[in-house]
Amino acid sequence: MLNYFPNSSVTHGMGNQFRPFAIQMVTKMGFQFSAMLIALLTIMLGSGAIASELESGLIQGILSRPIHRYQYILGKLGGLMILACTYATLLFSLILVIGALFGLSTITSLTFSQILTGWLLYLLLPVAVLCLTLFGSVSLKAVSNGILMIFIYILGNVGGMVEMIGQYVNNNSVIGTGIFISLVSPFQTIYSTMERVMVPNSQLAASAMSAASLSGSGKPASVWMFVYIAVYMLGFVMLAIRKFSNKDIT
Repeated sequence: MLNYFPNSSVTHGMGNQFRPFAIQMVTKMGFQFSAMLIALLTIMLGSGAIASELESGLIQGILSRPIHRYQYILGKLGGLMILACTYATLLFSLILVIGALFGLSTITSLTFSQILTGWLLYLLLPVAVLCLTLFGSVSLKAVSNGILMIFIYILGNVGGMVEMIGQYVNNNSVIGTGIFISLVSPFQTIYSTMERVMVPNSQLAASAMSAASLSGSGKPASVWMFVYIAVYMLGFVMLAIRKFSNKDIT
């Protein structure tokens, strides 16, 4: 891809000018694809974590042991969280290593602070998805839960794009709709913030890429948005515990 842009018929003779754009695009595509992959993997892991044991009756044997129901939920959450974060760390590291091997300036110019902040935000994405998916696993069957979680995840991408379009046309109603969707599905907000940290838009090529990006990046998320995300995650975990504690498993 780094060689396609300079040599294509559209950009022929403008190789050095388009190389920063191509590097930005390759880096962002890597992060976007891997973030989507880890989110879908987390949904696959979590959608049937509890629902499958409820359907098979295995849960009765587990809860016959001296453990509380809330301990069961927290144990599931902790185990799946470790697994999802391990996969996420592996993907994040591979992107950095591959980018460094190919000499991508977007990777080689990163500071330790950027990498650490980006990594923590990258881990926050599957953890947030897992909190919601675990609640769905208590409430729904595995397949229904998986389909619903995928829809909610995609909805977050739509919300980011709607908000960006609203800012472009200067329409407060459209912006409000995008913000509301982002509150229902805040996962794109987490990704967009991570992308801003790892691929700061400091060049003209990067700004053009941001405008064309599928991430729908609008204004940076505020601290209050991340406070909301923390409450969002904790709230769904508490709801999962409460619903499971009152659930009839006989």
